Amino acid sequence: MSLLWFLVIIAISIFIHELGHYLTARVQGVGVKNFALGFGPTLLGFTRWNTTWRLNLIPLGGYAEIEGMQPGDTQGYARLSGWGKFLILIGGVVMNLLLAWSVLGLIASIQGIPNPDNTKAEISSVVPGSLAEQAGFKAGDRILAVDGQKLTRFQDVTKFRESTGEKVFEVQRGNQPLELRFNWDGKEPRLGIAYGPVVSYQRENFFRGFGQAAVTTVTLFPRIVAEIVGGLARLFGGQQVQGLSGPVGIVSATGQAAQAGGFALLALLANINLSLAIFNLLPIPGLDGGRIFVLLLNTLSGGRIRPEFEARLAYGGFIFVLLLIVLVTINDIRNLSGG
Repeated sequence: MSLLWFLVIIAISIFIHELGHYLTARVQGVGVKNFALGFGPTLLGFTRWNTTWRLNLIPLGGYAEIEGMQPGDTQGYARLSGWGKFLILIGGVVMNLLLAWSVLGLIASIQGIPNPDNTKAEISSVVPGSLAEQAGFKAGDRILAVDGQKLTRFQDVTKFRESTGEKVFEVQRGNQPLELRFNWDGKEPRLGIAYGPVVSYQRENFFRGFGQAAVTTVTLFPRIVAEIVGGLARLFGGQQVQGLSGPVGIVSATGQAAQAGGFALLALLANINLSLAIFNLLPIPGLDGGRIFVLLLNTLSGGRIRPEFEARLAYGGFIFVLLLIVLVTINDIRNLSGG
């Protein structure tokens, strides 16, 4: 089930991204030959609005084949001004951001904006077959104390690791206080719970939630970029990186979100679209940010960058992204295995 939700979330995110490129091209009178979700052999396809729409076998990725983007082309995208080209290149990022902010606005209007209490811990999911499941922990349990010590911050849950022997967790399940006991020998890689601060919610109207999400994204943008770039640098340096996930890590996160419920899945959809938008803005050849960077340099240099050179850069960027996927997947496996 985790894989199914993962594919649905990824398909929505990619479709919205490519739709941004498609719409900004068509509004400017530029044709789009193919619009594909996925790669490889075509499973379904039809032609409408002078575009062939395809659903392909491999569900990761997609593309909008915009006319005039190949070396030597003189029509379509190639005939546009710099601003016109920029709008097409930035269209996917804008659509991902709008989707993310809209989803967060919807969550704010129905569930509410989260207000975390960092002095308490709540279990969001329990790993099947883990020590925690055997001890009787369940998602939604609030941890009040560990071995008789009241929590002062939610991270205090890990203090049970400081010694071996019988461990006693005081938890609250609904209105019922419970004691859950298990023996900790220090040999298990982990207890098997995902937890965080206890969160209360304050409802806002959709537009206020949308606006707060947009303001937060803009405010945190420099920090997020710095964290992504720093994580990539450590990853290519052979280090294990927490908080940087690829397909394997996202499948795992999707499984946890599915356990937590619909709002958690919606929040994951928003976070993935935010991440996709920001990552695509990085000036890496082959990504939207790389194309925008080359467009800027070409504009400033009076058109001295040849299309053939840009095509070679895009190919090199494609190889870079493939290598990145491999490294991030290895990092995901290391993180999930606790190694």
